[in-house]
Amino acid sequence: MAAEKCAEIVQRLSNTSGEELMITLQDLSALLNSSSFGTREIAPHIPARSLFGCFSTTNEEQISLCKGILNKLLSVEKADAIITQYHDFVIEGLNHPQFEVREFCLGELERCSATVNGLLAILDNVDILVYTTRALSNESLACVKLASNTLINTAKHESGLEILFEHQIQSEIEELLTKKDVIRFRVYELFVAIQRLSKKAFELCRKSGVLEKLAKELDGDDILLRLNSIELLTQLADSGTNGLMFVEESGIANKLNNLLITAEVDPLISLMLPSIIRFFGYLAQSRPAEVIQQYPAFLENVISFLTAADPSLKLIAIETVGAVSHAEAGLQVVFDDKSRIHEIMKVLCTNITSSQADVKARSLEALALIFHSTQVPSEDLSVLTRLLFIAMTSNPLQELMEISKQPFQDVHYAVLKVFRSLAKYRWAQENMTTCPGFLEYLLDRKTETDKTGKELKYEFIAELVHSPFSKEVFDKPIHLRLREYEREGPFYVRAEAAVAFEGAD
Repeated sequence: MAAEKCAEIVQRLSNTSGEELMITLQDLSALLNSSSFGTREIAPHIPARSLFGCFSTTNEEQISLCKGILNKLLSVEKADAIITQYHDFVIEGLNHPQFEVREFCLGELERCSATVNGLLAILDNVDILVYTTRALSNESLACVKLASNTLINTAKHESGLEILFEHQIQSEIEELLTKKDVIRFRVYELFVAIQRLSKKAFELCRKSGVLEKLAKELDGDDILLRLNSIELLTQLADSGTNGLMFVEESGIANKLNNLLITAEVDPLISLMLPSIIRFFGYLAQSRPAEVIQQYPAFLENVISFLTAADPSLKLIAIETVGAVSHAEAGLQVVFDDKSRIHEIMKVLCTNITSSQADVKARSLEALALIFHSTQVPSEDLSVLTRLLFIAMTSNPLQELMEISKQPFQDVHYAVLKVFRSLAKYRWAQENMTTCPGFLEYLLDRKTETDKTGKELKYEFIAELVHSPFSKEVFDKPIHLRLREYEREGPFYVRAEAAVAFEGAD
């Protein structure tokens, strides 16, 4: 039955055009989507080649029908079929005037590149990679994304990586770099993604000269291009040792530091400040002492931006303080000056008690990072964090508990993260035992009404239970209840006894 129906439709496909062809395609689409037959049952009877031929039109409805049908047919074929069986059709599709056809072909190539056999098929057909590279200049962002993904997948294979950096593909890259700004930056973005794959990938990207061209974009006059280049250079610095080393050896950090210093007298450069701060923030996370000592303007600006009127500067400064202080080495450097302890902690405390919800949540997230410790805190860390805590306000724990009751989910979650970080410290546990109402809050499951809140509260409790100090700090009944809470898990609901009264309805 299915074979006969398919044969009849296929016959019509080869002998019709115009409106009749549209009707035939609609019939075929209906057959493929019918619950009476499975795609695997129908697909062998429908030659996909004849459907590719139906792309030879500018009729959008016809193209849409063809795409839907081919998606169904190719979904039951091997991923490499798009190249091994339909190579010429794909080349035609990649050059089609309608972006929907180009997008379809690039989508199939992306699927192909994600499989071993498919990738090997691509490597045997370099012309496919040539046309895929050219697709980076496509006006359709969807096409550009698919092309980039295919090239990145190709670069994950050692032979594929080598092919991408041979003359044939690199000449296409050089051509793209001469085109308009948006296309040039697509190439930069691709190379930043490829270089992070391996040391060899980084070396090939560096030798190609593309990364140097990206670095030189900082010297231009166009503020938007400079902003885009800083964003990509930040990704490069954050991608690993090789990218970080390139950024430093290329003098990029020095250039950005000079911009940071001159920002006060140049209004245009001030627009770049959030991006520059983010860049140095990434550098400082890996080597805080070196970065803060070598580029003192970075930390000075971050601290001054904590109270900036510009929300974007304020938020990036808050995030940066938290990110750099996340590791003990960073925390020690940021707060090595006692004046900074009061300056930073007072601002964060003011933010969490009186600011808008987004600033409040970001400040709490920063506090969670500041008090974070991956292991039992050292004596030095414990002393420093206690000083930071005391500098916030007269009773920070009480303030945090009250803030957690506010009707903002992000704020509530962030408070729980702060509590989870504090749970590592003996001094914080001692504060918990003396803070009015805190132990009741701690053991009350009803404070959390959703999955995320229950999980964060549970993680807080678990930190306390596994702390080497908690057994000594908390009274035995409280400690037993904490252990019971942990044992029962985050989603435990205690059954409540029901009492029946005589005469009740």
